Amino acid sequence: MESHQTVLFPPGRYPPVPALQFIREKGMDLIHFLMFTSLFVGIAGSGMVYVAAFIEGVACGPVPMTIVFLLGFSIYNLNRKTDEAEDAINRADRYSFTKKYERHLFVSALVAYGLAIGIAAQFGILPALVVLIPLVTGILYSIPCLPQSTGYRRLKEIPVVKNLVVGCAWGITLTFIPLLITHSPVTVQSLVTLVFFFTYAFIASTLPDIRDREGDAQAGVRTIPVVIGEEKTLSLITTLNLVVGCGAIGFSALYLSGTAVAVFAVSTLYLHICIRSFTRAKRKDILCDIMTDGQFIIIGLMIFSALLFQPLLASGLIS
Repeated sequence: MESHQTVLFPPGRYPPVPALQFIREKGMDLIHFLMFTSLFVGIAGSGMVYVAAFIEGVACGPVPMTIVFLLGFSIYNLNRKTDEAEDAINRADRYSFTKKYERHLFVSALVAYGLAIGIAAQFGILPALVVLIPLVTGILYSIPCLPQSTGYRRLKEIPVVKNLVVGCAWGITLTFIPLLITHSPVTVQSLVTLVFFFTYAFIASTLPDIRDREGDAQAGVRTIPVVIGEEKTLSLITTLNLVVGCGAIGFSALYLSGTAVAVFAVSTLYLHICIRSFTRAKRKDILCDIMTDGQFIIIGLMIFSALLFQPLLASGLIS
């Protein structure tokens, strides 16, 4: 005969949290902190400029990576201030966090941008001007500057403009910062890098618009998904990714290294998986943001590992 015992806990005491659940909760807290403070975007930016420099065939030391880290952290925190109306609807959790710490984040963003300009200026006026591009374009497309007769108040309210601005800002910054810091010439690889990262940034900025369509529509922001719908948007960016990706793979197969071919192939496939994941309603969450924004952290680590072990493979120490 079984005996059943009831385990009683003293008043105010509860059973201990299982280790796995505790780790999961703390892990999610860390992820939310990195995402909501835009530190993750800064880290991702460092990975992107590392990959861009590799494609262009120039050295990427800590300086370009630091500059782009500071830019990513700063711009996305400043942008949250201009997108509060949309965030309050689309991302209530992020909005609550950024409002609670808005002063700290705002001051940190200004300091970070000042540091990025200061570091870039050490290498000449051109790097400093390139660093200013994301800030200037961000201000121009976020503030009400259009006459009411146009039917729009901000450039970001015009369909596609936001995505074009984001694509241009990232593409130009990632392409030219490594070149200007190392005083390297502009080459055909530079053009490929510009087109490739413009396309990535365009697509990466469109994916959250699919999830945020309701809030954007209520705020009067006519994003691509608001105008043409979710399915057509997915078809558009899928086609764009495959066309540009296959073109980059073909070019690198003819003129670049086998590692560059692998970089373009993995990146195209990875982004395709991210796009497909947005077709599932349950996947339109912070995990999708991590997948998309973290793409070049993973690819950058792959390149670094390949370059690290290449001499060992060549010498026969690793077989």
